[in-house]
Amino acid sequence: MMVTKEISEDINWRMSELASLKSIPIRYQLLPHHQKMIIKYTIPSIYSLWEGFVKNSFKCYVNKINALNLSIRDVHINLIVHGISSIDKLRLENPRNSFKSKKEFTECYLDIISKPFRMTEIMPTQSNVNFEVINQILSIFNLELLPKSFDKPLEKLVNFRNSIAHGEISLPVKLEDIVTFTQLLNDLMIEICLRIENGEKLSTFKILVSS
Repeated sequence: MMVTKEISEDINWRMSELASLKSIPIRYQLLPHHQKMIIKYTIPSIYSLWEGFVKNSFKCYVNKINALNLSIRDVHINLIVHGISSIDKLRLENPRNSFKSKKEFTECYLDIISKPFRMTEIMPTQSNVNFEVINQILSIFNLELLPKSFDKPLEKLVNFRNSIAHGEISLPVKLEDIVTFTQLLNDLMIEICLRIENGEKLSTFKILVSS
């Protein structure tokens, strides 16, 4: 079964959730200040659906790749870099490593390259999946990047979410913003699903495919 079937099912659920979030402020007869409050706090919910989608989609893709039991020699360098840099024992930020640390590093490295390649399910979302971050994740998997047209709209969503999450009370959020962000997420999820589908079909996670 192609991984995109799982992702498509997840998209359908998230689109349903987004549709509900968009309709709640206008479906019920709310007091004006209640409607305003609901519209404002819908933003973090929309963002959570976005970040959750990114994590879940690439978790599915990682599981698919790991199930292939590829030799590390067959894996594209982008995936290897992320896979190795995510392992605590292979992090070398401190230049004054002891001999014991160097020995552990070497043992861990030799163990990794002697076994089928395994990639971590944890993605570097940085809790702010803006345009730059999602393209970095796509780059890790040697997938086509998103076009620049998504930059400003996604940045606006992240900025709105951060302002509200940090207690900003003066940020004006309108119903039109909810509609815009809902459509943005629908478009983004489809675009990412298509890129993963293409990557799976063309095996762009393998070293034999040019980046």
